Amino acid sequence: NKSVAGRITSPIDAGLNTSGRKEITHAFGFDAGWEIDLFDRYGSLTDAAGAEMQAAFEARNEVLVSLVGNVAREYVNVRTLQLRLQIARQYVATQQRTLDLVRTRLQREIGNRLDVSLAQRQLAAAQSRVAPLESSIASAERRIAVLLGRFPESLRDELEQPAALPAAPPGVAPGMPVDLLRRRPDVRRAERQLAAATSRVGVATADLFPRVTLTGSYGYQGQGLGQTPTLFKQIDSIGTSIYWPLLDFGRLDAVRLAQGFRAEQQLITYQRTIADAVREVNDAIAEYGAVQDQMTCLAEAVAASRTSVQLATERYDNGLTDFLNVLDAQRELFNLEDQYALAQQSVANQFIGLYKALGGGWEGYVTPAPPLPRPALLAATRALSDATKSSRPTGTGSTALPKAAPGGR
Repeated sequence: NKSVAGRITSPIDAGLNTSGRKEITHAFGFDAGWEIDLFDRYGSLTDAAGAEMQAAFEARNEVLVSLVGNVAREYVNVRTLQLRLQIARQYVATQQRTLDLVRTRLQREIGNRLDVSLAQRQLAAAQSRVAPLESSIASAERRIAVLLGRFPESLRDELEQPAALPAAPPGVAPGMPVDLLRRRPDVRRAERQLAAATSRVGVATADLFPRVTLTGSYGYQGQGLGQTPTLFKQIDSIGTSIYWPLLDFGRLDAVRLAQGFRAEQQLITYQRTIADAVREVNDAIAEYGAVQDQMTCLAEAVAASRTSVQLATERYDNGLTDFLNVLDAQRELFNLEDQYALAQQSVANQFIGLYKALGGGWEGYVTPAPPLPRPALLAATRALSDATKSSRPTGTGSTALPKAAPGGR
């Protein structure tokens, strides 16, 4: 009689011996099993899990590259807005000097009231451009703070000091297409997802064949708890088991076919990702060259416009031209300088876009590695240590805001 039947594992139960005993009331021990991987089922499972982990790592790298690019774009936007604000304020100062000049001419009965009215209109229009630019600068600074996970006040001292736009190189050397494929995280992620799907096909195929397992146990059985005499005995067992679902009615084969379709889908996704990557790089290089040509032309236009302002002013002082020509020349100079600032921003943004299209640049940039998984015991110890540190008071008499972790582990 086995009162422990159904409450212990099968390998230990197989080693029980009721000979010479009225009832076995308790048994304890340990058992182990080892499945002989005849058809590489567990090897395929390991490969699939490893590929999925690597795909998740590459997805993380995609986010990092995108974050770096977005922060760079917002920084360029801040510097461009500051440059445009500086140009607008210079334009306001120019219009203020022009208004003072025509008022002086009117007082000396050289000019007329129409020139004063036109100068006032031009000054008011120039002043209307300042406030929106200041508001846009504040908004851009807040967006940078959000991307960095910080408060805007912590970046104010650094960002509110005007600085020049980052200079972009005149040309780039992105390298060979094969290097591009090794560099872009989305291509590596798609390749790893394809590898995982292919390994899942191997798992589903191995499930069609029998699984052989070797089992063994070692422990003690006892008769007690009201039964006499109380006896203990060492027990052990060893054996093998074969599992083969012969009557699954096509379920396993359907799973295998479905995994094959998923692998084909991942293959198409991988091919499309490669095609998109090559297209994005080619487009980025072409657009980068185009905006550089645009910036060069605008630089020449700005230089010519400054000469036009100087000549128009001299002709007006000598009474050889109308005051409207001076205002038109000044307004055109301001518009061209503003467009030139925007062109510089376009060059920098296209350079950042090329950086993102190349998967993080072309200089061998390596994204930070993620923390390595640890065994449960070590992970639990680390988790308890982190929980203890986070529960410590951060100050006395005040509530401190939590600080963002520096990253990594």
